[in-house]
Amino acid sequence: MQVEKTTRKIISELQKSKISTEMKSLEVSEWIVFEKEDDEIVGAAGIGGMFHTSSINISKKFRGKGYGGKIQGKLVSEAKDRKYSFITVFVDPRNESSVKMHDGLGYKTIFRIHYSDEIIQDVKIIIFNFKGKMIRKILSAFNTKIGILFLACFLKISQNLFKKIFAYDEIKVPVANIKTIFTKFEKI
Repeated sequence: MQVEKTTRKIISELQKSKISTEMKSLEVSEWIVFEKEDDEIVGAAGIGGMFHTSSINISKKFRGKGYGGKIQGKLVSEAKDRKYSFITVFVDPRNESSVKMHDGLGYKTIFRIHYSDEIIQDVKIIIFNFKGKMIRKILSAFNTKIGILFLACFLKISQNLFKKIFAYDEIKVPVANIKTIFTKFEKI
């Protein structure tokens, strides 16, 4: 397993292995953890943005073999060693294997957001110190109807800042539908 700063060389390897085809956000991570087999990246997890957002992808032919937990576990321990206060992650609650893996590593769900009928994300956090606890408290405000309405408006206004705030660089950025976000609110 390797941990490296995200450079043009690493991005090229991610693209060659098609890891970042499905998870483009890996390319804008500050650093990544990845596993190789026969000179091919089989999976990678990265971290970046103001909210230390983690993204992960495992090559389809290597899924279900424990690489995700191993790679994400290394990302968590590396972040802790680097004195991060917290890590956040966005997980589709319908993706049972991702939910199980993240929960098994100690991530806790703070709130859920329904961008649309198709896109639902649980925002999860793992905390390492007091500053992380404060961030969790702040983000917990979005686990209320008023808080989620505020977040929906903010997301609508700041759509073009996703990449910088969340290290999110997917081809299809969730478009915040204020009505859907508010009416489908679920308290966690």
